[in-house]
Amino acid sequence: ALLKRVPTEYLVDAHHWLILHGRYICKARQPLCYQCIVEPLCRYKQKNRQET
Repeated sequence: ALLKRVPTEYLVDAHHWLILHGRYICKARQPLCYQCIVEPLCRYKQKNRQET
């Protein structure tokens, strides 16, 4: 989904941006979804819903 949205001239940089995004925003145990710019495209909340 993201590959279709990233302009060709940014693909190399986007690779590094995604690594940094994963390191600082989209952390495995505690993602910071409220700070995430790609949250509207993300399926994390759908996959990790907790019933209360």
